[in-house]
Amino acid sequence: IGISSRVTNDNTKCEMKKEQRLCLIQPCRTNILKTIKIPKGKTCQPTFQLPAAEKLVFSGCSTTQSYRLTFCGVCLDRRCCVPNKSKMITVQFECPNEGFFKWKMMWITSCVCQRICSTPGDIFSELKVL
Repeated sequence: IGISSRVTNDNTKCEMKKEQRLCLIQPCRTNILKTIKIPKGKTCQPTFQLPAAEKLVFSGCSTTQSYRLTFCGVCLDRRCCVPNKSKMITVQFECPNEGFFKWKMMWITSCVCQRICSTPGDIFSELKVL
């Protein structure tokens, strides 16, 4: 699980505020090419789900319920697979001997394969290594 941060003034007082959310675009422990079945004749499987719901682990704490997340898949033709649509959910974690806490999390609903592979807003994406 990663943490996505941004600064925004999208609030009723138009004040600059820092927002953070958890995100998980692809599972780390899984060999994606073995998990995803790309249909014959296709070069891309943009979205996939693991076969069973799992608890998420963050800083040694695990979610109180299991989730069957949707992940971004792979493109075999040099395109990048990135989230296309998502929503925010709140997940609750339980820590051993520490209690509970809640975090907002990005819930991916669909991904898309695209040719532009740089991160949106990355000021260094146009730099080329010589």
